[in-house]
Amino acid sequence: MDSGDEPVPLDRLSDRFFKYLFAREEHKDLLIAFLNEVLMDLDPDGSARRIEDVAYGDRESSPLYRDAKLPRFDVVARAEDGRVFHIEVQVAKDPYFLERNLYYAAMTYSLQLRKGEGYHTLSPVIFVGLLDFEVFPSAAQNEDYHSLHRILDVRDHRWAMRGMEFHFLELPKLRRRSAGPRTGLDRLLSYLGNAGGEQVMQELAKVDSRVERMMQLESLFMRDPDLLRDYLKDLRDRLDYENSFKWARTDGLTEGLAKGRAEGEAKGRAEGEAKGRAEGRMAGMEETAAAMLREKIDILLVSKVTGLSLDRLKALQARTEY
Repeated sequence: MDSGDEPVPLDRLSDRFFKYLFAREEHKDLLIAFLNEVLMDLDPDGSARRIEDVAYGDRESSPLYRDAKLPRFDVVARAEDGRVFHIEVQVAKDPYFLERNLYYAAMTYSLQLRKGEGYHTLSPVIFVGLLDFEVFPSAAQNEDYHSLHRILDVRDHRWAMRGMEFHFLELPKLRRRSAGPRTGLDRLLSYLGNAGGEQVMQELAKVDSRVERMMQLESLFMRDPDLLRDYLKDLRDRLDYENSFKWARTDGLTEGLAKGRAEGEAKGRAEGEAKGRAEGRMAGMEETAAAMLREKIDILLVSKVTGLSLDRLKALQARTEY
């Protein structure tokens, strides 16, 4: 970039930048800090569930069956106690987002065991979704942006089946909050979701060293020509992908309207032709009936032959009499 060029605005939720922050061994402390903030945010026992270290895993799990749908994640990490974390950033709203991540978590859970291993060796799978849309819409102004989902007993809410849990972090709800960031998770997500603008980011960096570090890494990211080129390429591809759907919808609508008009015209022509044929047949039948009536053939017999009602024949008879 030339020094006179405008700085490229960074989407902190982009796939490239998010993985740069959280999926690199040299930045592993940021991932651990983020996961611990998530674990402690809603769980009274969260401090007891803190993690000290993680090992990065394969982001594309092998399918259980040959034709099984292959799960993919932004970050996969296993804690020192065996817990498996799926971390995913989702910007575009997906109508089947919940079903997809339940499927992914269940597949990861089931693929842990090898032949001969006992079920007691299974480790919990914890999904963390950072979402730039609302998956659980709410009418409240200051609704909670973090929701935790587990398999609980419906009567006493006992949590006995601990194999999977799901954390959803809905950034639009965080941005709508009237109060400023309060918890560590608030501060980290405010940075990632750019909640409040750059001035707020500077203020957060003063009180949270992790935000300060992420901002420093952001500066390094933007000055690295290779990272920046890959980021811009991904951004271009994503915009092309989104535009292809937009134009496909527009073209589909235009095509649908044209098809609808053509079908309507064809249907109108067919209905008109059918109506014309029916009216022609009726006119011909009435002409036949009138000729029979002029020949003084009994009106009941004319009705049976032509199918015309007596009332209609009587009206026709009145018109044909001289």
